[in-house]
Amino acid sequence: MTFSCYCLPAIQTPLVNKFFQEHRVRGRATKQDQVWVIKQTELVAACRVQNVDDDAFLSTVFVEADYRGQGLAKMLISQAVKSTNQSVYTFAYQDVLPLYLKLDFTTVAIELLPIALQKKFANYLKQGRDILPMCFSGNVHT
Repeated sequence: MTFSCYCLPAIQTPLVNKFFQEHRVRGRATKQDQVWVIKQTELVAACRVQNVDDDAFLSTVFVEADYRGQGLAKMLISQAVKSTNQSVYTFAYQDVLPLYLKLDFTTVAIELLPIALQKKFANYLKQGRDILPMCFSGNVHT
């Protein structure tokens, strides 16, 4: 199977939101987000990178169930991280923590998050999400 991974043009944001909605994924992309997708003939995976102050926040990483276990999340996250010179943060659910650790993300203390992300993290915890704050610590730019 051949997959293509690319940043979706802002004008096509509704396509990824339809994909997220069809799969009951939390989160909606805006035209200000960088939206990364993987397509075969249709969308099979997507994520978004939001600018939060001077940092990047990776969120809404989703791979369609039939395509999991093929390295698509790794491809998607790697491309998204390579595309920015900003610090990249994410809030990882416990069940996908091993994936982020393999991709050179490390857990970070809440108080070390940028203020805007501290607030977002606190709100997510209030919603009962079982998440950990993480920061990309690798060097994909060499």
